[in-house]
Amino acid sequence: MPLSHYLAALFSGMGIGFTVAAPIGPMGMLCIQRTLASGMATGLATGFGAATVHLTYSAFAVLGLGSLAQPWVEANAAAVGIVSALTLLWFAMRAHRGSIALEETGEIDKVRLARAYLSAMALGFTNPLTVILFLAALHAFSAQAAAAPLLAGVFVGSAVWWMMLSTIVATARSRLTPRMLSLSSRFASLMLLGLGTTMLIRIAQRML
Repeated sequence: MPLSHYLAALFSGMGIGFTVAAPIGPMGMLCIQRTLASGMATGLATGFGAATVHLTYSAFAVLGLGSLAQPWVEANAAAVGIVSALTLLWFAMRAHRGSIALEETGEIDKVRLARAYLSAMALGFTNPLTVILFLAALHAFSAQAAAAPLLAGVFVGSAVWWMMLSTIVATARSRLTPRMLSLSSRFASLMLLGLGTTMLIRIAQRML
């Protein structure tokens, strides 16, 4: 296969990954809140967890499993949404009660980063918005013959967005006073609470 085909698949994947990651929804707010509360490393771990979810969904689509899963997703949309909303509310309450790391030390808290990464994956897999966006992009996956560069591109495109978001928030974080930093983090956690509550209300309205 010509190199141009591999490059086209790579850039196509990057575009899909960046487009799916960029909307500021539950995952974006979680990344912002964690960056404000704990620093850039935790924000990046959260973002890379989301990028891993995007890579996984892309692999399912390339293997043809997306079309098979679509009827199940549509039939269980309410249950998936409730799980996602409850997960979001749990994150919001933990974030609101958590302490603020005023300074980032040179030591890397591997346990905290692992938790941030894994919990972001848990939210990402149950986030209805992510599922819907990838189902909408199925035609782009089916049109590409070079699967490996396409999948790599999705991860890279998503990761680029999370690095940009974490860097911007971390830069703003460094200029905030301790009180402003605490208030900003609390506000972000309230946004998470609002998103989770809104999701539950919308699901309840559809079920009535």
